Amino acid sequence: MFNNFINGINLVINEPYPSINDLKENLSLAYKIKKSYSSKHSEFSCISKYLFQELALDENLKEIKHALNAIAMVEMKHLQILGEILVKLGLSPTFTYINKLDNETYWQSDLVDYNLDLMELLKNNIKDEEIAIKNYKDIIKYANDEIITDIINRIILDEEHHIKIFESILKNLV
Repeated sequence: MFNNFINGINLVINEPYPSINDLKENLSLAYKIKKSYSSKHSEFSCISKYLFQELALDENLKEIKHALNAIAMVEMKHLQILGEILVKLGLSPTFTYINKLDNETYWQSDLVDYNLDLMELLKNNIKDEEIAIKNYKDIIKYANDEIITDIINRIILDEEHHIKIFESILKNLV
């Protein structure tokens, strides 16, 4: 029914993710990565948001819904990788985050943006992908580790591609 393209752009990047097998325990790095795993601007929140959007948007937007689903699947791969990294670094992959009061709290569905105005949600999706990239670049600076740098740079490649997809959809709506 659908191909893997929207507006001539492939929905996924077919490049492998680097190995994390040789990572060693590092709890301070794990806590830094946890923010990208399960917080307001995390893989877990993006998966929830993109699946919500795909399910709730009008049926006439089939190609956009398909793109959202494909992007959510890529974000699931990121979540899996980050969870595996957390375990290797010595931290349980629970869906928790540090809140504004500096307390660990469980991820909650109110962290998801439930807006369904198509133009606005695409702009918000782009902004969230940009925040994710910034957070990932912060991890690279903090980590000073080749394995982490390689895997995070591969994830950033996907996030930049998601921006390209959302910008293309937005451009075609205007």
